[in-house]
Amino acid sequence: MVVTLLPRDTAKIGYQFTHLGKVQICNQCSLLKVCVDVLKENFSYQVTEVREKEHMCLIDNQRMIVCNVEEASDIISVRKQKFLENIVLNRAVLMCDEILCQYYENCMSPVYIKQEKVKIVNIIKDIECPLTYDLILVEAKKISN
Repeated sequence: MVVTLLPRDTAKIGYQFTHLGKVQICNQCSLLKVCVDVLKENFSYQVTEVREKEHMCLIDNQRMIVCNVEEASDIISVRKQKFLENIVLNRAVLMCDEILCQYYENCMSPVYIKQEKVKIVNIIKDIECPLTYDLILVEAKKISN
């Protein structure tokens, strides 16, 4: 569990987000260490508790709510293998320009732009890839290097 700050409109139990990093003005904030520095960049999180304490954000003067979050899994595609569930693997970067494919976001997620180590949590289903890659849709958690 991690304690962080989230905008009031997203501070709801179950809300899931991916931390994309901080902006320059964050470095001037006295709450930097409990707001963005506690989160791993390009990792997904889910809100587990919303507290009552509020703070103002320097970025746009919006109210930020103290929340408990935990790392969450992502729905991504990986190359199919015989044994996949509960294993840790290096997810290779996929090259795809089929932007109308229903799985495009799972294959080309901006938080998976380089090879990433992931733990497969759950196998969802096989993917019929228009580029004939042998892929499967999985629920996975990114692992810190």
